[in-house]
Amino acid sequence: MLDNREASATLVDHLVSRGYTRIGGLFGATSTTGVERRDGYLAAMAARGLTAEARFVPPSVDAAENAAAAWLRQPDRPQALLVSNGLFLTGVVKAARALGLRIPQDIAVAGFDNEPWTELVEPGLTVIEQPVETIGREAMTLLFQRLRTPDAPTRKVVLSGRCVARGSTAALPRT
Repeated sequence: MLDNREASATLVDHLVSRGYTRIGGLFGATSTTGVERRDGYLAAMAARGLTAEARFVPPSVDAAENAAAAWLRQPDRPQALLVSNGLFLTGVVKAARALGLRIPQDIAVAGFDNEPWTELVEPGLTVIEQPVETIGREAMTLLFQRLRTPDAPTRKVVLSGRCVARGSTAALPRT
């Protein structure tokens, strides 16, 4: 599995290095993954002395779009949104477009899951790429070990992701 806490902290670090300090987080309400990613975001924001605002949404594009649109209409909206999965990235991009907001000039966006479409939208979206091939290989290795030795203790393999930086998190202009 991916080290979700570390991956969220990596995205926070990336955004902060680009000049963003008001970073909101949009996370899945029904999964342990969403909670782990939120926890990593909260810890990273606190470590940098930044105020965190995390929101949970149900797992659907429409829910993410509606939550993001409501948030982005606020006068004190974040400078950037950290989004916990590809489904929510879709909703956030739809919300920004519906509101006439430009990414990253009006709102920077970073998230998870390096889906093919994330590099095709303009600008491309900054994401954490999960090591899916390694996860699959490790899962099969663990399965075969379990079949050979059913009574062996369970193992948990935690892997790191890779930040794929694209235009959605361009550096803020220096003032």
